[in-house]
Amino acid sequence: MRKLAIRMLFACASQGIIHQVSAQSLVINEVLASNSSFDYDDFFQFEDWIEIYNAGGILNLEGYHLSDDPDTLDKWVFPSSNPGLTTILPGGHLRIWCDDDEQQGEDHTNFKLSSEGETVFLVEPDGLTIVDSITFGLTQTDISYGRACDGCNDWVYYNVPTPNAPNSVINLPVSTLYINEYQPHNSTTVFDGTFNYSPWIEVFNPNSYQVNLAGYQVDLNGQTHTFDNDEPWKTTVEAEGFQIFWMDGAPSSGSNHMDINPSASGTMKLMGYDNSVVDEIDFDHQLNEDVSSGRSTDGSPMWAEFSIPTPRVTNTLQIITPANVVINEAQADNFISYPDDAGEFEDWVELHNPTNSPIDIAGYFLSDRLDRPMKWQVPATAGDSTIIAPGGFLVLFADEDGSQGWNHMNFKLSSLGEPLALRSPDGFSVADSVFMPSVMQDRSWGRLYDAHPDWIEFFITTPNASNGTNNVIEALPRLFSCYPNPVKTGGTLYMNQPAKVYDLQGRMVRERFTTGAWNVDLPMGTYTVRTVQHTETTRSAIKLVVH
Repeated sequence: MRKLAIRMLFACASQGIIHQVSAQSLVINEVLASNSSFDYDDFFQFEDWIEIYNAGGILNLEGYHLSDDPDTLDKWVFPSSNPGLTTILPGGHLRIWCDDDEQQGEDHTNFKLSSEGETVFLVEPDGLTIVDSITFGLTQTDISYGRACDGCNDWVYYNVPTPNAPNSVINLPVSTLYINEYQPHNSTTVFDGTFNYSPWIEVFNPNSYQVNLAGYQVDLNGQTHTFDNDEPWKTTVEAEGFQIFWMDGAPSSGSNHMDINPSASGTMKLMGYDNSVVDEIDFDHQLNEDVSSGRSTDGSPMWAEFSIPTPRVTNTLQIITPANVVINEAQADNFISYPDDAGEFEDWVELHNPTNSPIDIAGYFLSDRLDRPMKWQVPATAGDSTIIAPGGFLVLFADEDGSQGWNHMNFKLSSLGEPLALRSPDGFSVADSVFMPSVMQDRSWGRLYDAHPDWIEFFITTPNASNGTNNVIEALPRLFSCYPNPVKTGGTLYMNQPAKVYDLQGRMVRERFTTGAWNVDLPMGTYTVRTVQHTETTRSAIKLVVH
């Protein structure tokens, strides 16, 4: 056998394969892009990291590079000052901290990883030849993304990361969890990522640590769904937090969509990956539309019906009505438009106070995730910096770098488009929201005028200033709008054009000859609001939900 191996080695050498195998023996093996509490470096700091695996001979990586920028492949170089930290043994692993703090040692890079996703590169000493690269998307805190085995082609998520060790799945003990609330008939309460209203259940995690439901199962009257681990940010319930899962029979829509369609009352079970019963409840399919059933207090054995459901928040929620503050403008691809205090060009969101009184937004929440409404909270320790003067503006930077100041958030904006929502300190009541589409580099998405209902693309951005009237790309037709939508019966609706209101049978039930505020005197239901005068080039009809 040994002689055969030698003959094969010489054959490979004669064909020039030896160098190719050697080059491919060094790979990026695992990445943790959001390290909150998993493990810490020598300075007791929880930092992002990249792990490299070496399937070849012993190698000092002095002169090699790591980068997260395709335009700067030599962004960080393995230094020559400490071979003990840069040498990787045969079959060995080498973890490099990505914390933008090179002063902490030769295994600390000059960049951080983005939990929103990016591409990282391992580059040869010439600074041009890519040895290996991996592109990862949105990540969940303390869950790593790595090869299914050391050097394998397939990549998977690890609930328990394995730095400086072989990649393998480690199962955590099944955790205490509660089915905390459910809604079998949802027409206006909460929508999913594709704006569809579907039945849902809410899971409450009372523990001091997060729980990924990958491998767990939900059973309703014999319909069983097993959660996958393809999108852990959708299946993870934060510590002492809540997460909802859709019962729409469409698991292909995402990891938080179950292959369950409720059709009758019965028994619902939440089971661990070992088939143990974690929680079991009586499921009432006869609840009225848009009414939920939930535990009277989170995790308690007593249940009650909620006319105002509380998805993703505590069942004992105390509503805090938001002030009249709006998202006024946002930029997701800031190249040279507007620098922050550190001189860096980061994504940003501008808030505006259109009232005659100051508004303090301390405690408010801002998020770009429908499933994580409390993603970032305005700190209450910033003094009067969080107060927006009458008619004033406030810019928040979306750069994942809270070390630069209180107004730097823990997420970035996607240049491909995404939702933004501002909520009051209760984490539930929406002050304002907008879906930000994809716009060109150094342009922004903003209201036509300050606090105006219509949105447009701005050629010249106006952070911390009025949106004005002369910076739009082109004159646009006045779009018909009515807000808020949905609106409660008896609530106030604002329309920017006269309109007629029709029910689902096509009968006109109201006609508004004026613009502005209207006290909605309609029963609960779905209606069509159509402008009195409209053209084919403008939006002329809107579906209105009254609840």
